[in-house]
Amino acid sequence: KHTAFSSTNFENILIWETEADVPPGTAFDVQYKQYGEKVWLNKRECQGITRPFCNLTRETDNVAEHFYARVRA
Repeated sequence: KHTAFSSTNFENILIWETEADVPPGTAFDVQYKQYGEKVWLNKRECQGITRPFCNLTRETDNVAEHFYARVRA
């Protein structure tokens, strides 16, 4: 819940909050896509992670484009 990009110093970090009833150690998978694209892409380094953030700087480096991201527990 409350998934958002935090952009500082040209780094785009996806951050999210979890519900209170999510067990510790729950694994998350992050996907992203560019506006207008139909296919979601997996962020390889952010598959099966337990931390509530993922660095998507390389995937979202084009400042003229809009990007989406989503997280699945």
